[in-house]
Amino acid sequence: MQEEVINISTHRCHIISGNKTPQIVLVKPLGSFEWKCLLQECQLIAELCTVPFVLCAFEVDDMDSFRHPDTNTFNFLTEQLTPYLRLRFGQVSLVLGGYSLGGLFALWCSTLTDEFQAIAACSPSLWAAWWHDHALLNPPKAQYVYLSVGDTEEHTRKEPFCHMGNALRQQHQLLLSQLDYDHCTLEWNPGGHFNQIEIRKAKGFAWCINHLIPCQQ
Repeated sequence: MQEEVINISTHRCHIISGNKTPQIVLVKPLGSFEWKCLLQECQLIAELCTVPFVLCAFEVDDMDSFRHPDTNTFNFLTEQLTPYLRLRFGQVSLVLGGYSLGGLFALWCSTLTDEFQAIAACSPSLWAAWWHDHALLNPPKAQYVYLSVGDTEEHTRKEPFCHMGNALRQQHQLLLSQLDYDHCTLEWNPGGHFNQIEIRKAKGFAWCINHLIPCQQ
């Protein structure tokens, strides 16, 4: 796989692709701690599915802004980035994913736009005070939603991670009522919030790919 770094509007974007025409484009916000592991993450995704894909990660200066609805980033995503990806790669399926605050952002975006056919929210920060009421009133527009969390995250005394387990269980039950039963899942991974992040993100994206492709055939 090869990496291309370009500027799209106000954001620096990393586009990673193989040598085959992609059937799916994966999109994710990129925190400062993540960019060194992009190629590793793509290699892990490729090991979990056989579908050609492209990953486009856009840099975000302040991931903490995702604690609250971030309209500037959302507008960039829907008005600048996705049109560019459609123009370059055609009418392929788009999957939006992220980890922690990035996962919360992905879920929030799915309640506002139908641009993304699947969402991969890995250890999403669902403890955000505004999220529960928003999720109740705004079902996701994506066809598939993948959730995951570490099995020891809820056993810490550290705020806010101690609330992760119940928040994810509650979100999963809500999604089961909003989507078809087999269109969402909650996966428990070994470890805490900061364990094997690249593997967890790869599993989420691969799940989305493996569920979307059969629907298109």
